[in-house]
Amino acid sequence: MTRKPSRHLLDMLALVPDPRKEKGKRHPLKAILALAIIAIMSGYRSYAAIAEYGRTYKMLRKALGFTYKQTPCAATLYNLFHRLDVNALEETLTQWVVAALEDLGWGSQGGLTAVAIDGKTLRGSRKQGAKITHLMSVVSHQLGVTLTQKAMSEKTHELPVSLEILKVFDVSEKVVTADALLTQRKFCESVLASGGDYVLPVKANQKEMFQAIQRLFQPPPDAKTFQTAYQRLQAEHRDWQETLDSVETLDKAHGRIEMRRLTASTALNTYLQWPGVAQVFEYTYQRKHPRTGETSSQTQYGITSLESHLASASDLMTLRRGHWAIENKSHWLRDVVLGEDLSQVRCGGIPAVMAALRNTTLSILRLAGYKAITSTMRYFAAHPKQPLTLLKNNF
Repeated sequence: MTRKPSRHLLDMLALVPDPRKEKGKRHPLKAILALAIIAIMSGYRSYAAIAEYGRTYKMLRKALGFTYKQTPCAATLYNLFHRLDVNALEETLTQWVVAALEDLGWGSQGGLTAVAIDGKTLRGSRKQGAKITHLMSVVSHQLGVTLTQKAMSEKTHELPVSLEILKVFDVSEKVVTADALLTQRKFCESVLASGGDYVLPVKANQKEMFQAIQRLFQPPPDAKTFQTAYQRLQAEHRDWQETLDSVETLDKAHGRIEMRRLTASTALNTYLQWPGVAQVFEYTYQRKHPRTGETSSQTQYGITSLESHLASASDLMTLRRGHWAIENKSHWLRDVVLGEDLSQVRCGGIPAVMAALRNTTLSILRLAGYKAITSTMRYFAAHPKQPLTLLKNNF
C-alpha cells in the first residue's frame, strides 16, 4: 500500500530546494524557515529580529530541529534568503495552504467559492531601489488567506503575471475577482479556459464597453452625441427591463449610514461580444454622516461570466464587496501589523521571501480560527511555546 505523503507544513518545508553547499552547512533549511514563521507570528518583523528571537528563546532550538549549539545569526539568514529560490518556496507554500484548506472542507460547502487576484506594492523595498517591488497574489475571499503569490518588478506587468498564475493555480469551479486593470479579453479567456468564472469591474480602460453599460442603466436622453447609439441599443433589447435583477442593502457602521445597490442585466450579452459575458451590472454606493449631513456617492459598472440562475444580484454584490475586503483581511494586516510597509529589505529575493513567510503566518492564524490577529501576536510574544505548539500539532 502506497503511503500518502505528509502535508504537514514542517514536512513540506523540507521539500524547498536548499541553495547552500553541503560543506559548512550547520542549520537545516526547514528549521530556519519554521523559526522565521514562529518569530513573525510573535511580532518579530525582520530577519535580524528573527535571529534575535531564536537566540533569546533557546528552548525552541531542539524542538525545531536545529542540531548546532546556536540558532542562525542575522548574516546567515540574509545570505540564505538572498539566494533562496522564491518560486520553489511559493510553490511549496501554495501546495500546503491549498491542502490545509481542503482538509477544512474549503469549497465543499456549496455556493460560490471566490478568490481575488490582486497586486500589492512593497513600498519600503521600492524606496530602497529593490528589483522586486510588486507582488501578485491569489487570496481567498472567505478567509483572507493568500493561496499563492508571484513577485514582479512593476505594477504595469500585472496582466502577463496574472496569466502565468492562472496556468499554475487551479481556479476551476471558482469565481475570480480582480480590479479593472485585469478586465482584458486575454484574462477572461484564460479564466474560462481554466474552468473558472470571473466578476470584474469595467472602467475607462474599456471605453466602448463602459459606455454601453452606462447607457443601459443611465440612458442620457438629452445627450445628442449618444442618442443614436442608445436608440440602437434599445431597439436590439426592447425587453431589457425584464432582464433586471436588483438588490439593496443599508448598513450603519463607524458613525455613518451606508447604502449599496446592485442591479444586474443580461441585455448586453450579445451586444458586447466579450468572452463569456453572461451579465452586466451597476453597483452604486452612497455614504452619509448623520452628524454633519455630508453625503458621498460612487457608481461602478461590471461584467461577469456567471449566468443569472447561478448568481443573483445579491451574489454579485457579495462577490464585489468580498474583493475589496481583501484590503482589510490581508493587505492592511501585512502592511501595518506585520510591518511589510516599513520593511526596506531590497537584495535578491529577500523581499519576496519575507512576504511569503508573512503570508504563511497569517494563513496559520486564520486557519486556526484566530480573528484578533494583533492581540494574538502579543500573546504569542509573551508565551513562545504557544506558536511552536500551534505549528507542530496543527499544521
